[in-house]
Amino acid sequence: MSELDFSNLSPSDLEQALDGSAINPPPGVVPDFEHPPNKNTVALFSLLICLTASTLSLAIRTYVRFIKLKQRHIGDYLIIVAYILYLLVIQGSLRRVSDAGGLFVHEWNMRGRDMSPYLIIIFLGMCFWVGTMMLIKSSILIEWIRIFAPTNRQTFFPMSCKILLVFNIGFYVSIFVALNLTCFPYRRIWDKTVPGTCIDIKIVNLVAIVINFLLNIAILILPQRIIWKLHMSTSKKIGISAVFAVGIFACVAAGGLLQAISGWILSEDMSYHYSGVALWAIAESTCGILIFCVPAAPSAFRDWQTPRWFLRLKSWVESSMKNRRRSMRRDQRPWPRTTLASMKPHEYESINEAHPIVLQEMSSMRPTDQQYGIICTTDILITESYDRRDQPNNGYPWNSGN
Repeated sequence: MSELDFSNLSPSDLEQALDGSAINPPPGVVPDFEHPPNKNTVALFSLLICLTASTLSLAIRTYVRFIKLKQRHIGDYLIIVAYILYLLVIQGSLRRVSDAGGLFVHEWNMRGRDMSPYLIIIFLGMCFWVGTMMLIKSSILIEWIRIFAPTNRQTFFPMSCKILLVFNIGFYVSIFVALNLTCFPYRRIWDKTVPGTCIDIKIVNLVAIVINFLLNIAILILPQRIIWKLHMSTSKKIGISAVFAVGIFACVAAGGLLQAISGWILSEDMSYHYSGVALWAIAESTCGILIFCVPAAPSAFRDWQTPRWFLRLKSWVESSMKNRRRSMRRDQRPWPRTTLASMKPHEYESINEAHPIVLQEMSSMRPTDQQYGIICTTDILITESYDRRDQPNNGYPWNSGN
């Protein structure tokens, strides 16, 4: 993992090397051991997004399989173990932020004695990541066989999945063994003051990441071939294909990981470039969890009903907004008061007492009417008219002489 070697130094030279920069800084650069420049804010934000997405998707998958449908399979248990290892990988990156100076810190801003705890965090993170990817991809392939080949017929698709499954397990187990055989004695992997020998594992890492990238592409393509052979409309095929095409993001993350590994191989500044390797590796693991869990999401919300408290809250908010809009219209364009001078004869209606109209209180079934208040006021003028043939002489001038 690192080309540092403090094992051949005398005690005085070793003490000086441990107190100085881990590698020589560029010309004109002064090392900063106390507050080295870093990109912790960006790194923490990226980790938070990955952790939130993976946790929510796994929670939905667990709810559907263990509670709603009660149909558990071996992949459901493997993904839970993979998620635990995934959390350990993220915890390692968080420890680097808090205890090892941070992420994207140049190695010349780190003391030689700080490299041992830094390297052990990286080593454990690599081991946990290998286990995470092996379990995630195994879960995905097992799930593909269960969904698209439930009859166990020996066709091209299930055979391809089984071959990839065996290759996937063998590949990641080999990488795990190689990581643990990097140095002899074993402690020299992270403690460069211990005499011993180490192999150059950078090329091994490059080959491993290339194969990892090709595995992602194979897992992405496999279900697409089956989906487009299904007897359904094109729109439904596109929808199902989009659900299973989350693997595109995993391929993008694997490509970013390959680029970061290349930068690490070509540079002596291991601590800076390996921070990008760690973040891309976590991003790829997150995409793998999403690939396995997202297809179960529609089942979680298929029979979902809106809670009553949410409906009440929605009704209250809508009525409040209506009241506010009406109040704003009233303030901007006030209702004109009708005067007697402006009234026209055709605006009146006569009420015939022979057919009386019974007035009664009108009520509404809407529960929010009492919140409306007074919207406008209207002046009403009521007059009476009498037929002279039906009325007695009451002393008015026009009644005399009848």
